[in-house]
Amino acid sequence: MLESLLFILLLSVSALFIVILLIVMLIAVIQKSSALKKTALKISVIPILCWGLIAVWYFKTLPSINESEMENFAGIYTLNSSGNESFKPSKSKINGYKLILFDDGTYLFDGHEKIGLKKQGTWKTGGIDGLFQFYDENGNLSQCASPYDNDNNYNLYFENPNKQNAATIRFVKTKSE
Repeated sequence: MLESLLFILLLSVSALFIVILLIVMLIAVIQKSSALKKTALKISVIPILCWGLIAVWYFKTLPSINESEMENFAGIYTLNSSGNESFKPSKSKINGYKLILFDDGTYLFDGHEKIGLKKQGTWKTGGIDGLFQFYDENGNLSQCASPYDNDNNYNLYFENPNKQNAATIRFVKTKSE
């Protein structure tokens, strides 16, 4: 939310100074004043600075943060808890369901597709409200997960796609990739 407020603030400041710039430039042209034209050019620095900050955030900083987050969350996850018994692994599955996240943005899933994940696909960070997004092989969004990191104890929380039972499905990182 803070990011959105800063974005709106930078856009508002740049829009205000562009309007001021245009008014000063119009007056400079009407009065044929080179001093006012120089003042208008100095005012143009502020909108350029605002747009530069926005560009640095979205094209440099944010991708770097997302890449770092992908490296941290990459690893092998096992199903830890679910409020719905239909998602629990059968007794013949000793280690339970596994979700393997690779830091190159791909994943493998060994479990029921009832959870909403396909057997393999791609994943990425930086979704709406910080959600991780999981895509099938065709590029269709199949599921979203809420990441949680508490002292390097990484968890992924999936919402049950079955709307009748809204239990959360939790995967816990057991080891790094």
